[in-house]
Amino acid sequence: MVLIRYFLILIILVSVLDTKAKESDFQFSFESKVDTLEMLSDSLIYAPNDFRKIYANINYKRILKEVLSDSMSIIYNFSRVKNLSVVTSTNNQFRVYTWTLLLGKDEYDYFGFTQYQRTIKKGLFGSPKIENVIFELTNRSSSIGNDELVNLSTENWLGCVYYNVVPAPKKKDKTFLLLGWDGYAYSSTKKLIETVKFNNKGKPSFGHKIIKYDITHGTKAEPKFQNKSRIIFEYNGNVTMHCNYNPNLNMIVFDHLAPSNPTLASVKRVYAPDFTYDALLYQKKFWTYQKDIDVRNKTDVKAIKWRPKDIQNRKLETIIPMRN
Repeated sequence: MVLIRYFLILIILVSVLDTKAKESDFQFSFESKVDTLEMLSDSLIYAPNDFRKIYANINYKRILKEVLSDSMSIIYNFSRVKNLSVVTSTNNQFRVYTWTLLLGKDEYDYFGFTQYQRTIKKGLFGSPKIENVIFELTNRSSSIGNDELVNLSTENWLGCVYYNVVPAPKKKDKTFLLLGWDGYAYSSTKKLIETVKFNNKGKPSFGHKIIKYDITHGTKAEPKFQNKSRIIFEYNGNVTMHCNYNPNLNMIVFDHLAPSNPTLASVKRVYAPDFTYDALLYQKKFWTYQKDIDVRNKTDVKAIKWRPKDIQNRKLETIIPMRN
């Protein structure tokens, strides 16, 4: 079915492109709307007050949804739209679009859409058709909190900016990992490893218990593994935590976090990387916690600092607003 969908997209492109035309010559029908998104994105970041940011965001969300309703948008490069992070599955079957709105000095709100495409064939001799399915993500972070076990939906979403999507190494496993960032509060920041799966109608669900995590990590106690829906890391807002897929190791590699003082182990805002690394390794349909990954003198296996695929020629602060 995936090959049929690719073939259909190819037919559409060939029908509108001259065989000698360059890629840069091709114009998508929604280009003017993307121009508007580009202008509105400046207001989301630089508007002088929260009221103007909120008003700009209402229009930004409406126009982006109109753009995504065009099935060709799944292959469009949105890099010129500031504040928009786009992650795409390796087979181009789905995308997740997320962005944040910084209100005041330290209040973050999150917005997003999922886009999923599947091929439908009507009847035995019917022509195949691409169905383009869009769902809006509604941020409910305040009520979800740090729950790492609950199942979530598009209507009940743990809001963040996703910067990478990681497929299972086995093609038959249709559950993906999403890596995300949450500004959270002035004194602390969060990163997330979320699980997501799309049903046959293109609707995503979050919180599949495919992460085997050692809940005693960071202590001297014997390892005790628990199946989790997601992992939420919270740490000091003035430091950087690395968390990304490492293709050299075939693992999700991340900094091990530790409190600056052992007596403050319950205070997450004092946590920071301690220069050791942990990881998640895919084993028998589960991503399993691995302690103390050795990366000494191996610069090629150190966790890569995140960069969304569409981040070229943009400054980091246009994706994630920096604190003053």
